[in-house]
Amino acid sequence: MNKKNWLALFLVATLAITSFNSCKKDDEDTTETGPTEWTRSAVFPEDPRNGASTFTINDVAYIVGGYLKTNEVLTDNHAFDGSQWSTKANFIGPARHSAVGFSVNDQGYVGLGFGGDAVGALKDFYKYNPTANSWTKVADFPGEARFGAVAFSIGNNAYVGLGATSTDKTFSDFYKYDPSADSWTKIETPFTYKKAYAYAFVINGVAYVGGGYSNGVPTDDFYKFDGTTWTKLPSLRTDNYDARRFNASAFAIGNYGYVVSGRSASGIVNTVWKFDPSNNTWTDKHESLTSAREKAVGFAVKGKGYITTGSTGTSFFDDNWEFTPVR
Repeated sequence: MNKKNWLALFLVATLAITSFNSCKKDDEDTTETGPTEWTRSAVFPEDPRNGASTFTINDVAYIVGGYLKTNEVLTDNHAFDGSQWSTKANFIGPARHSAVGFSVNDQGYVGLGFGGDAVGALKDFYKYNPTANSWTKVADFPGEARFGAVAFSIGNNAYVGLGATSTDKTFSDFYKYDPSADSWTKIETPFTYKKAYAYAFVINGVAYVGGGYSNGVPTDDFYKFDGTTWTKLPSLRTDNYDARRFNASAFAIGNYGYVVSGRSASGIVNTVWKFDPSNNTWTDKHESLTSAREKAVGFAVKGKGYITTGSTGTSFFDDNWEFTPVR
């Protein structure tokens, strides 16, 4: 082989090795860069838990019930104003976890959920008055008893749907609740999956519903709802990203929605996905939550996002993390 051929072979080999090492470095480089977005906030005052429900009234978040590592199901109620916690009147219904919460017209509501093996899935609902610090029974949910549902409010009404039963039956139905009449009405949905443990957030009076699992697999469908019409949005899974999650936490800050931690197709993750409704796109450029978890509580207070409680299945949490989106 002449000198030119040897030189050409050497250059090709060098380029191949360099490319291989470059790819390997990219694959292994998981170091995050950019400003810190997650900081510790005032720790949750009671036992570590998962599956608590939440609602927010006038920039105060309420955390109700949940499930302890000892299998105990809870009825306690705690409020967080962005700086400190206070204990409020206990929930008056049966103890439960994996319930839903929402607020309408400065009143909070908690219902559905799982009351333990002896009680099973539930369909009752209760209203919390923060001024009187008291609970009142309201009309039962008209659909089948369930847990792992989603709920959100638009205007003067709330919407509750999806979820599962103890036999792994899942749902694709949704119901509108009118607090002024204390009545429920079934609404039509275009969903292609029945599913549980989905997430929802509301941006500028429009609700976004996605994630969850169906037959044990994370679903990729994503919808928006303006109180009248459901519109299917681009899939949560594309060639460029996979934002499918269940048992995740979600909140909205300004004009964006955020989905934090939860479970992906590969297991429990700590990533943060940001949704931009102006162009229906997802990005994951934010700092990851310090400790991955599922069935945590997520809410927004005074322009900050918060994640508290949750578990990995073996470890249960009582920490509280504040999120400031600056990346």
